[in-house]
Formats: sequence, C-alpha cells, structure tokens
Amino acid sequence: MGLIKKIADGICKLLAMQGIIQKEDLELYRYGIENGIIVVLNFLTSVVIGIITGRLGVVLVFLCFYVPLRTYGGGVHLKSKWLCYLLSNLILLIPIYTYDAGMKLLSKAGYVLLLLPAVIVIFVLCPVESVNKRLDKDERKYYRRATHCISALELCVLAVFFVLELDHFLYAGGVSFLLVALFMVMGKVTSKHYT
Repeated sequence: MGLIKKIADGICKLLAMQGIIQKEDLELYRYGIENGIIVVLNFLTSVVIGIITGRLGVVLVFLCFYVPLRTYGGGVHLKSKWLCYLLSNLILLIPIYTYDAGMKLLSKAGYVLLLLPAVIVIFVLCPVESVNKRLDKDERKYYRRATHCISALELCVLAVFFVLELDHFLYAGGVSFLLVALFMVMGKVTSKHYT
C-alpha cells in the first residue's frame, strides 16, 4: 500500500499548497484520503470479480449486505491493509462459487433456518471491538442500535428475496450474515486474548 500512501501524500500536499487544508491537519487528511482510495480500489476490484465470474449481481448484493453489517457490527480486523484487501476480495468467491453446493445440501427453508444462529450471534455480540479500535459507552450503544437496525432491514430484504424466489441473492445475503457472525466471534476471541 506504499503507492497509495504516496498518492494520498501527494494529494494532501497539493491541497495544503492551495490553502484548502492546514499543514497541521495533513496527517488526518492523508489518513482519510488513503482509506478512501482503498475503499474505491476494493469496490472496483469487487466489480471486476463480479464481471469476470458473470455474477456481478450476486457480488453487489453480497456487498450491500456485508459492508454495513461488518462496519457497524465489528469483529476481527487485520493489521495489514494489503491482507485486508486480499481477504475482502477472496471472500467474494464464497457466495459466487458455493451457491450450487450450498443449495444442494439444504432446502431453501433449511438454509434460512441455518441463518438463525448467525442472526442471534450478530444481535447478541454487536458491536465487537477490535484490538485497534476501542469503543466508549456511547459508541457501543450507537453501533449496537445501528447493527440491530441494519440487521432487521436486511432480514426484511432477505424475506423479499425468499418470496420472489431470487435464490442467488438470498444466498449472497445469507452468506454475508454467516461471515459477519464468524468474524464477530473471531473478534471476540481475539479481543479477549489481547486484553
């Protein structure tokens, strides 16, 4: 991610030279711009993976479910931005390539029942702090309420997918719940190990 840092530094220096930002705020802006570039790169990579695999809709549905839940629910985080980038894009392969096997093993109703433990984990554990980002009492309350609202909304959308028999989208949304719950449990274990 050295190149991204250099690009962010260049943008910040340009903004400082033009008087748009103060020099004492350079580090804060660099951090924000660097993270923004990474988010855009991650999204573009996801779109490319979706196009290459012919499952762009599945990828976009997965991201629409996964990103808000993961953002507010928390869980384990990697220290390396490159590893995070790679893992974030590798997990896209799960809803893309496990659909046929997953739906053969379970009926659609059985699959929905499998989601129940994941939903319970998310509702009970949220938010899960990372070792790198601790939350105060107010933040925990805010993130918990946001996670519950997001989960409820997403469960309603899953119900619509179920009724409309949009099985690929139902599967993609469900896999996001399963992965978020897994990362939350891993985050809880990791957090206890390091405290």
